[in-house]
Amino acid sequence: MTGESRFANILSQMAGQWRSMSTMGVMFVGTILLAIYIQPFWDRPEARAFGEAGTTKVGLIGLEFILILVFTAFIIWLAKRGLQSIIKWGVLFILWISLSYAMVPLASYAMDEPQPIPEFRDESALDAEIVFVDFDPSSFIVTNQTHLIKMSEPSGLESGQSAVAEWNFPLQLDDGGYSAHGIGMVDNLDSYVMCDGNRWQKLDKSDGTPITSHVDIACVVGFSAEENDWAIYNNFMQRIDPFNNMNVTYSGWVYSLPEQFNSGEFMQGSMLNENTLLLVSYGWAGIIEIPDSQHTGGTDLVNATILWQVTPNSGDAFTASTFGHSPWSGHNWWDANATDSLLMLGTETGKVYGYVWDGAEMSVEEHIKFNERDAFDSDIQGIMLADDQHDGRVDVWIASGGETRMFSGWVMVESLTIEGPVSQGPIDMILHTIDNPAWDEIDIEDGILTTYTVNTTQSAIIATPVNEPAIILEDSAGYWLPIYWSQIVALLASTVLMIALTIRPEWYVVNTTGILTGAGVITIIGVSFVPTLILIFMIVAAIYDWYAVYKSKHMLDLADTMIGLKLPILLVAPQDKGYSFLDEGEDTISKMDEPPASAKKEHGAKSGAKLPTPEPPRPRPKKNTGDALFMGLGDVIFPGMLVISALTFLPSDGTFMGLSDPMFVAIGSLIGGLLGYVVLMGYVAMGRPQAGLPLLNGGSILGYLITGFISIGYGAISFGITIF
Repeated sequence: MTGESRFANILSQMAGQWRSMSTMGVMFVGTILLAIYIQPFWDRPEARAFGEAGTTKVGLIGLEFILILVFTAFIIWLAKRGLQSIIKWGVLFILWISLSYAMVPLASYAMDEPQPIPEFRDESALDAEIVFVDFDPSSFIVTNQTHLIKMSEPSGLESGQSAVAEWNFPLQLDDGGYSAHGIGMVDNLDSYVMCDGNRWQKLDKSDGTPITSHVDIACVVGFSAEENDWAIYNNFMQRIDPFNNMNVTYSGWVYSLPEQFNSGEFMQGSMLNENTLLLVSYGWAGIIEIPDSQHTGGTDLVNATILWQVTPNSGDAFTASTFGHSPWSGHNWWDANATDSLLMLGTETGKVYGYVWDGAEMSVEEHIKFNERDAFDSDIQGIMLADDQHDGRVDVWIASGGETRMFSGWVMVESLTIEGPVSQGPIDMILHTIDNPAWDEIDIEDGILTTYTVNTTQSAIIATPVNEPAIILEDSAGYWLPIYWSQIVALLASTVLMIALTIRPEWYVVNTTGILTGAGVITIIGVSFVPTLILIFMIVAAIYDWYAVYKSKHMLDLADTMIGLKLPILLVAPQDKGYSFLDEGEDTISKMDEPPASAKKEHGAKSGAKLPTPEPPRPRPKKNTGDALFMGLGDVIFPGMLVISALTFLPSDGTFMGLSDPMFVAIGSLIGGLLGYVVLMGYVAMGRPQAGLPLLNGGSILGYLITGFISIGYGAISFGITIF
């Protein structure tokens, strides 16, 4: 038979089976679309199978694959020993759990009140300039030209709340005037140090009590280490004479800072410990080792010891910085073991960098991947590290291009976007939390985000869940688990479906359960691993599927076992109206794999004999009634996982063809899988079992890579993968 006639024969067979093939295609797409629908519900750190840390670990994908192999081998072993009852009830229990992953969000959508979308509201102007934001960004320091004021809680659940002034310090000089220079503030461990160009002032953090003061000091930035007070002016660092005699020059206590640093462009300063200082300016950021004795260079310029430093790219400049709790410390931020701190720097060209301080040294934070994904296309106006609900987890907040975006978790998933503020120049962000009585038992609170620009003050409520739980449980580790009425209804509905499956496992019951179960599994795995790991998983699974169907054929035995037990780990698409799944035996798939009689006859020919040209595969004779198409649930789950992973982990900073970048790539993956399905049906039409994953996964992977590189570029596969 020629290639053309063979193709025509395939098309003819597909046309004869259009009903079952189109039905299966609808179920394939419908299952994945249902997973897309419930994905937002599970897209949160605590829902990920191995937590936030596990989303980028390839070893955990290997563990998943090993578990699949063990499960398959165990099922076949039980079947060969006639222990079908153990298989049935064990699989039903696993399916009940998987089914709940779909039923819980569906019940929540139907019964629960939607969570309000945060929006900015206008507040009264601050009428002061922010000069410092604390390590814990719930408090800040402002100047109104006459006083230095420490403030907190600037906004409330209702707009119009006034900020709380914790203390103030008068800025009037001894001559009755005020400095015309700007104010530089440094976090000096248990105190603040202020410089205004004429004065060096150390203040107690708790109440603003003056501790040490130096006047007539040319000082833009100041700090204190052990018994020595230091002033920075331009790019020189000098110990202040303890006797306030500025006519005496102690050349051994003068050090030169890097030329890229200019105190007039000072952005942030923080003492890391008693002998190291972090400084950030527009053109330089670094850590300085503070001398404990004078140098021996005499009047020659001696460079300060730089322990770590970074500069922006040529033509770029730092425009925003923050130093706070690290989201990757592995502890709640208030835990004494959470020693890691994070320095984040944003630039004029939209680049964002992160560096972790572990108490001894600074290093690049590998989890920061914003630049590889081109997450921002305008200058970074503000960065904040803050816990939005007092749950112990620190999020990254970035203001840029008229949006404030919150990134959460191990791989910095964009979990919230608020339109605004729209302003030029820097944006200061403050966040504090307010008690919510409904959640007192588990101690989470409403977050209040306040932003300050040159012209505006705005706030937004980051609310706790609006639905009150039916009960609140506590696990062995001390974590609270709220149970809602919608979840109780979902579990009851899942149980009813399992009972129906046991009493009458007809094809429509099997399909209903299979679609819901498939959507649940797709979602929970898709939100647990970044796309790169899903791609690896799909490639390995496709190779295994090919081997299991065409070589060892144990996948056919597994399919027969599941059909015989009427379990919904497959989808059934009837070709004829009279079909009943109840009539299928335990060898349905194996019989389809038997070679034609002519092939068996020729197989017995003597070695060396001339064999006739093999006949083309003949289509199965049509039954009068009762024919159906089968597809394993895994053939839907694997392409669906890639779709959900793309939606979950790809950066959503741009659009393509009217769709967000993650949705565009997800749809591309789905279309690729659907094209693979069409090709697969061409082989299935000839009546032989086929390994579905090589074509389905292959199509999805190609769809992902093509659309991913078009819309996102290299960031579509760059997620900082590690082994464990």
